[in-house]
Amino acid sequence: MIEQLWQCVAVGVAALLLSLALTPVARGFMRRIGAVDKPDPRRVNRVPVPRGGGLAVVAAFFGALGLAWWLWPGLFERSAFAPILPWFAAASALLVAVGAVDDRFGVPPLLKLGAQIAAASILCWGGARLTLPVAWGAWGAEPWVYVPLTLCWYIGVVNAFNLIDGLDGLSSGLAILATVGMAGTFLIVAPGMLPLVSVAFVGALLGFLRYNYNPASVFLGDSGSLFVGLTLATLALVSRRGDAFLISVGVPVLCLGVPLIDTCLAILRRTLRYVLRRLDTSPADGEAGGAGAVMTADREHMHHRMLALARGNQRRAVWFLYGLAVALMLIGFVALTLREAKATVFIIGFGAFAFVIVRAMTNVELWDAGRLLARPGARCGHRSITVILYVLGDLVSMAALYAALLWLFWDVLPHFGADLFVSFFLAYTVPVALALVAVRAYTRIWGRSTRKDSFLVVAAVAAGSLVSHLALAYWAPELARRMVRLHVLWAALLPTPLLLLRLAKTAFLQWLAASENARLCRRSLTDASIPRILFYGAGVSLRAYVTLYEVNVTRNHVALIGVLDDNPGLRGRVFRDLPILGPLEDLERDPRLFARLRPTQIIVTTPSIPPGRLADIRAFCKARGIALLRSAIEQTPIPLA
Repeated sequence: MIEQLWQCVAVGVAALLLSLALTPVARGFMRRIGAVDKPDPRRVNRVPVPRGGGLAVVAAFFGALGLAWWLWPGLFERSAFAPILPWFAAASALLVAVGAVDDRFGVPPLLKLGAQIAAASILCWGGARLTLPVAWGAWGAEPWVYVPLTLCWYIGVVNAFNLIDGLDGLSSGLAILATVGMAGTFLIVAPGMLPLVSVAFVGALLGFLRYNYNPASVFLGDSGSLFVGLTLATLALVSRRGDAFLISVGVPVLCLGVPLIDTCLAILRRTLRYVLRRLDTSPADGEAGGAGAVMTADREHMHHRMLALARGNQRRAVWFLYGLAVALMLIGFVALTLREAKATVFIIGFGAFAFVIVRAMTNVELWDAGRLLARPGARCGHRSITVILYVLGDLVSMAALYAALLWLFWDVLPHFGADLFVSFFLAYTVPVALALVAVRAYTRIWGRSTRKDSFLVVAAVAAGSLVSHLALAYWAPELARRMVRLHVLWAALLPTPLLLLRLAKTAFLQWLAASENARLCRRSLTDASIPRILFYGAGVSLRAYVTLYEVNVTRNHVALIGVLDDNPGLRGRVFRDLPILGPLEDLERDPRLFARLRPTQIIVTTPSIPPGRLADIRAFCKARGIALLRSAIEQTPIPLA
């Protein structure tokens, strides 16, 4: 065993040396044929850099494996990769060829996607498949299940490394970390197997990283990034264990976490912008709507944002992303060493990482989502985006609650097959859905909802559940008697997710408005064009103003900094995320508070303010150069003639 491990190390060293020798050759060849990344607004390189250096990685990888096959054929007998190596070579040749053509001449996105599907199909046919655990049922091993899962896995990972290849050394470095992480997992779950292919792959990437690290003299190009993604996706599949789904799929996903998350964000961001462009483009504009296509490149990837945070320092941005990748890998290894708490560790780790990602999404993806949801047409109407979200959310909520209740009462209910499972689900959900339609739950403006609207949803769920239970009692009395507790819980618990879903849009826009206001407050300290507003009076007029601010969240250009109010009992309270600072005299007596707030406008929102008090406010503003305005809800007669 020790001798074979040393042989694996020798293969890795051979791949490293070959990569070190071949990368300059590939760099010179690609420069001669004109495959060069020239500086442009979307790229970060300041000088022309050859692309297509991934050809050296491919040659070094297969050259090292060929050397191992010639010197130590027995190594392949203990490698899980050996049975699919011919299929992998064929799929790699296809993708590398398409990538090389793209590096030199450019290839349409749909053609590249077709090549990825073809390569994934070859490997799926050869045995590299993403199958569900045997414990989930025999259906998990059916072709109609594992074929789409496998294709989605390959396309996702391949495109993840294609999209993340935007900074010097980023894609190759993340690939090295992911390979090491998966190889470590492989050695833990299957200690008798040898990570021959992983070692050769890491060696080839390390040799290339010598020339790709900042300042890079060569880039991977599509020929390299597509091959890297294909190799990592295949390594994750061939080293997995069918009886340990969380380990065999969860840990590789964590190891590939940074590029996969970047890809998901890119799909979300480009889809939102495509929809917004289509909605904002009239039919007379012709092809203008096509400019927002989902496959259009942008400069909003994770590495671009990290580069902005690092103030243009590529090495700092790359090492920060390396750190994120290592943190995710450590979460996977911690979960790997546990037994009962595996899922808990995964959930906590993903939750912590999701918090960081959501914070980074605020000004990009969530901002575009706010633009979409804040559109006037998204508020109500039969064909609005909100109605579609309500319908899909209701279906997901019903399915999740139904599955949870069946799992809870599994021991007391008869074990029925998939057909009966679907029949009961339809019997439970269709009456409720019809009742929700009857009370117009999908066309109400839930951002302006009343208690009556919420009561109607609860009543619709109760009525629909009663109808479904009566029908079940008529057709299967004994089964209805055994399911009565399940049915009561169904009717009692279902209104909660349905109502939370309907309040989620308003809560989301309010949170986005608060985040945007915080950003504008920071910017207004150095940008004099952004007014800093204090309100006088925490009443109905202020509520109307703040509500309008939340609705127009993506078009605001003022910073709301606080509220003044003469009621001393309100001091220290919060009005819609705005602190109530007390009466005007408190602000006059505390120069440090005034210097911290630095208001440029005071808006009076109290409808009935005494003339003497208004004179005090006017004198205060005049002495400090603050603009004074009034905002009030008024009724003015309109002449009919």
